[in-house]
Amino acid sequence: MKEHPMIPAARPRFVEDIYTPDEQAVLFDIIRTRGPWRLIAAQHFSSAEEFLAVAGGRNHTRMSAPALSDFLTPTFRGYIGNYGTVLEQSAHDIYYSRRLLDMIKSMHGASYAVPNSFLFNLRAPAHSFDAGHFDSPSWRGMDKFNTPTWLLSVMAKSGLFDRWELRSGQVIAYYYDSDVDGGFTYWPEGPDAPPARYPAPFRNSGILTHNEKMFHRGEASGPRHMRSVPDLQLDSAIHGVGDSEWAICNGDEEIARYHDRHMRFLFHYGAFVFDDMAELRRYFEHTDDLDLDTAVAIFTDDLRGRGIRCPEPTDPLHDRDFVSVLNSAYAMAPAEYPAEAPLDVPNTA
Repeated sequence: MKEHPMIPAARPRFVEDIYTPDEQAVLFDIIRTRGPWRLIAAQHFSSAEEFLAVAGGRNHTRMSAPALSDFLTPTFRGYIGNYGTVLEQSAHDIYYSRRLLDMIKSMHGASYAVPNSFLFNLRAPAHSFDAGHFDSPSWRGMDKFNTPTWLLSVMAKSGLFDRWELRSGQVIAYYYDSDVDGGFTYWPEGPDAPPARYPAPFRNSGILTHNEKMFHRGEASGPRHMRSVPDLQLDSAIHGVGDSEWAICNGDEEIARYHDRHMRFLFHYGAFVFDDMAELRRYFEHTDDLDLDTAVAIFTDDLRGRGIRCPEPTDPLHDRDFVSVLNSAYAMAPAEYPAEAPLDVPNTA
């Protein structure tokens, strides 16, 4: 029997003291002074269908005609490193940290590791409409730089593309000095198995994990009475104010302001791993890459072989009918949640 496609190489491991005091000073200076930062949803999705392909659960299927705006939360993102290079020069030594790379190699028993993305999330008090997702996986030739997040996620759930998989690992550091929700829920044995969680608070602590092959979610966080931002829009942005506050704005209009103590921060470091030089060269020399036409053909053949009608997409990356067919055919989502961290469902009435 084939193993479930969404089971990590190893269970997450809790890690403390991830960054030194000097490293933390560099990282927080970046997010406080380099903004404004855009919503995660605005950076990765263009429709509710695309969001649900990544983070939709069984409870969301009862929603009638959902819109992307129904799922907005004040969760913002920026990048410190990407494309295999550091983007913020003050963080150069952190991005190429031997300690972080060795941690990720150890999880896979790999010989080589290449830095990938180094991002941060900053989140005001918020609900969590994320029913459980996994990080954007990558394949040789198809990754987040040329393929939408929703399609990468469906490719992973299908289990049809393992030949081209780029294995990865992540070190995630959280900063949330509160025990009001704010934990990390994960499904290490697959979405149909019971979940586990790491509860808050977090103080420069977090996990070594394989999040591209494991459903997980950041739980709701912040004071419960502060979790709604009525005027939040897809183009809302956040920036630091002074030494301890954060303002969310729509253009020049400030719509909300929060103190550090109400915020939840994370730094998400990722790397690709390779067992040997042949595997490393295959990636960098592009000798066995996957492309969009091949991926669409593999999906189409699989669906037709299962008796599922799949119209030829006019625009495979954004065709809503194509998205809906793939969502339905390869649907999977966590079956249960911890009692301490239930799933929030948007009120769309």
